[in-house]
Amino acid sequence: MGKEIVLASVNAKAALYAATADEFSAIAPNIHLGMLAAYLRALGLPVRVIDCEPEGVTMEQLADIISKDVPILFGVICTGANPSSSTMTMAGLVRFFRDIWKETPGTQTFIWGPHPTVLPELTLQQTGVDFIVRGEGFETIPRLFNSLTTGSEDLASVPGLAYFENGVFQQTVEPPLLNDMNELPHIDFEVMKPSGYRAHNWHCFGDMSNRSPYMIIWTSFGCPFSCSFCCVNNLFFGKRVQRFRKIELAVEEIATLYEKYGVRNFRIFDELFVVRQDRIDEFCDRLEAKGYPDLNMWCYAREDTVSENILNRLKKVGMNWISYGFETANPEVMIALKKGNGGNTDNVIRMTKDAGMNICADVMFGAPGEGMDAMKRTYDFLVHYNFEWGNMYPFFAYPGTQYFNPANPPKSWDIYSLYGYECIPAGTEYLTPAQVLKFRDDSFINYHSRPEYLKMIELKFGTDTRTHIERMTAIPLRRRIVEES
Repeated sequence: MGKEIVLASVNAKAALYAATADEFSAIAPNIHLGMLAAYLRALGLPVRVIDCEPEGVTMEQLADIISKDVPILFGVICTGANPSSSTMTMAGLVRFFRDIWKETPGTQTFIWGPHPTVLPELTLQQTGVDFIVRGEGFETIPRLFNSLTTGSEDLASVPGLAYFENGVFQQTVEPPLLNDMNELPHIDFEVMKPSGYRAHNWHCFGDMSNRSPYMIIWTSFGCPFSCSFCCVNNLFFGKRVQRFRKIELAVEEIATLYEKYGVRNFRIFDELFVVRQDRIDEFCDRLEAKGYPDLNMWCYAREDTVSENILNRLKKVGMNWISYGFETANPEVMIALKKGNGGNTDNVIRMTKDAGMNICADVMFGAPGEGMDAMKRTYDFLVHYNFEWGNMYPFFAYPGTQYFNPANPPKSWDIYSLYGYECIPAGTEYLTPAQVLKFRDDSFINYHSRPEYLKMIELKFGTDTRTHIERMTAIPLRRRIVEES
């Protein structure tokens, strides 16, 4: 038995992504896993990292590793590259702890992530782990480790814990959010090797054979906006605040990854990167000074946070893609979702295209109040602008939002698997979940199969990219609720 902490992700991609699990999907670094490990190591704690998907470690192999090594603390990270992926990841975690994991005497288990933070008791019941680590984990995990190894304090005094004691659910006080983002050390890229990760296919249109190496970097945590459908702030106990890291630290990471590991494809992890002019200016100034001519980056922005100057500056340093959450083409639905009314959309799209940037358009079908005509308006919006990529989601009622009913949770978290056979979106008062999901799937195929879209793609990115898209759209997704409807 070793007095160490093992932090791991669980590889459930084949089940969650179905036919898209191979070349058409990304292999994203689990940035939270890397950040937690780096922070714990900086405190002098012994930590081993197992990022199972890029390392090719199956659930069975992960269980065998832990049973042989017997670490004193084994933590599974319940998240991915997006906040909403935490609930989708839960499907794999429940399967792992229910069907594969064998209790290992001497090893205590925990799950960390946004989903278990807001549903700690249910997560304990569904998985049987010893603890839920709620919140960011930076204070909780070291104190839990010390409690288990030295008995220096009672579990009840460790903030951010949830557990059962004699069959009674216990939850300690919320830990404070990390005050200074600059305290977080750089991720160890010798452990999380960029060569093991692969960018999204659309991110590398025009250069499809060079999606790896790939890395995600970050400059902030959280989001100050109050969109009612979004679960981004679950990890922060719902606090609507954005905390910033020094831009110079993020650019240092880009420099290390570019010069030492040959990374050219980057995603900015921030849920809202384009939010302050001064930070964008500094980011661009520092990258211009580095003189990297072939960066290929993408980031998130809102319609009300960009300007012509910002877009031109970002494009100049290699920000080739912007992902906008357009959500819906129905202003009344946007207002109900607390996202604004999208009144500046046409101008923002024009400015972005004029800057030479590609747009990843994020939309949802089947938001509360929407019927078939409303969904068609959103699809027509995509067609009208002929975006380089359309990210289309059915509306999900995520835990931590007002649309989720904790008194009646789903029997399986597989229903949140966007590409999975068991996917079941929320539905509306006018549409069944099956109708919403079928519309979403048909829209995705139809949009990316249109002659005018494929012609634009071929002219802009070449025949290889067009062929890739044609092969992708030839693979139908199987859906239980659609087949049974």
